[in-house]
Order: sequence, then structure tokens, then C-alpha cells
Amino acid sequence: MEKTRKRVLLADCHEEVLIALQKMLEDAGFDTTTAWTTRDVLDLLQSKIFDLVIVNEYLPDGECEALLRVLEKTPRKVPCIVMQPSSPEITNVKMLQRLGAREIICKYEYERIVQVVKRYLAKDAPCLVA
Repeated sequence: MEKTRKRVLLADCHEEVLIALQKMLEDAGFDTTTAWTTRDVLDLLQSKIFDLVIVNEYLPDGECEALLRVLEKTPRKVPCIVMQPSSPEITNVKMLQRLGAREIICKYEYERIVQVVKRYLAKDAPCLVA
């Protein structure tokens, strides 16, 4: 019997970030789906089941706060990791954590992001519910 791969939804408006993370996460054994906007993420969450969402703090159609608020109200709580720009001082970390962000990581720290995903989606990890 084949084991089901954990599914990760990646959202960023920079193609190079999506390509790099998608390749690294798939090489690490995860299935990935990519999105460019908050609207895309919300549409995908209605049509597919994901084990984790990784979203850039800023997307073309808004900031991730609105997405975190929606995720918190959904029946199936999907954990979310927020990727921030390289300037952490412009990120309101406490507010993002209050809204349910599990981790806030620099979006260009690809290897660290993969390690965090592995930690959250370990084979026998308990369901993460806020």
C-alpha cells in the first residue's frame, strides 16, 4: 500500500520563490500546489484538502491577515506558515501569531522552511489545531 504524501499549498507572487520551494518540498516528499493571490488560496482551500499552507505576508490582492482570519473560521483548521520579506522589523509578528500563524520565516530561507514543514508534517505528528 502506497503512503499518502502530505499536501502543501504555497502562495507567493514571486515565481522564483514558488519554483524553489516547490522543488525542494517535492524532493522532500510532499505534494505541492502553488497560488499567486489570496483569492487563489481561498478557492483552492474550498476545492482541495491541504495539510499546511505557506503564504507570503504580502500578496498582490492583500496581506495575509485576511487569509489567516478566514483559515481560523474554517471547520478544518489548516496550519499556516507566513513568509516575510527579508526585513523582519516591518512584520507585526505578534499580530500574525494572534491570528494563527504557526511560524513566521524569511521567505528566502528555503532550507529552513523545508525543515519547518518537515517538523509540522512528520509522519506521526498530531493534528495541529489552534
